[in-house]
Amino acid sequence: MGFMVAQKGGPNRAGFTKKDLYNHFDRSRRAKIKDGDAHAALSYLISKADEDPLLQGKFTLKDGKLDNLVWADGSSITDYQCFGDVLAFDTTYQKNKYNRPLVVFSGTNHHGQTCIFGCGLLSDEKRETYVLVLNMFMEIMGNKQPIAVVTDENLAMREAIKEVLPNAAHRLCAWHLYRNACEAIKNSKFLDGLKHLMYGNFFPEEFERKWHNLISEYGLFENEWLQKTYGIKEMWASSYLNDKFFGEIRTTSQCEGIDSLIKNYISKKCYLLELIHNFNEALT
Repeated sequence: MGFMVAQKGGPNRAGFTKKDLYNHFDRSRRAKIKDGDAHAALSYLISKADEDPLLQGKFTLKDGKLDNLVWADGSSITDYQCFGDVLAFDTTYQKNKYNRPLVVFSGTNHHGQTCIFGCGLLSDEKRETYVLVLNMFMEIMGNKQPIAVVTDENLAMREAIKEVLPNAAHRLCAWHLYRNACEAIKNSKFLDGLKHLMYGNFFPEEFERKWHNLISEYGLFENEWLQKTYGIKEMWASSYLNDKFFGEIRTTSQCEGIDSLIKNYISKKCYLLELIHNFNEALT
């Protein structure tokens, strides 16, 4: 068995689901996808239907070449239906020969274990691209909306979330935030104090006082990164997020685990076919 490529949203947008073998794909798409590597990657996903009839994917074309791709296997789709109330996605990976952003959609199950819900290969990191990819992911997941989302600090992604998931609470990943803090400020004692403020359960007034004291102690009032980070404190400080449900996804272990998976299985020399194959192998 294979996938049928069904037109949706115009001639440059398509998806595949478990229907009608390879015939439609061969006739209507094979001639249009000029990029051999992209064609091989899509053919690989289609062939996975023999093993996983629930696997789904959506892609867009530009000038006959693959532009954006989102896919999820059957177990990932099932996991999302059960555990997708909190959705995390990381946009910081560019592990492929074409330097295309790789987005990993994830969450946690009832045992606190990381679940990969799906993946996306993006043409660029513009707001409209993230809007498109988020909509594609939502379509694959039957438009089940998450209650909350956790992301890195990507501004374009944050704007896309406001448009596609306007009712979801939005938190910045503590692991990414702390990693960026380590790059911006080379003082371990200050970083310990910052981590205390990130995770501490303080009333907002107490947070403000502690923040002022910490910045004052180390003379960092003019630090641009801290000024920017303070301006979005409602997205990362537990003091402002305790009334919202995020499950266990604020913890560093999930992001670190995915980061390790990417590094172990995918290299920057990967072609698209290698990337998709290796990533799927990592999940099995």
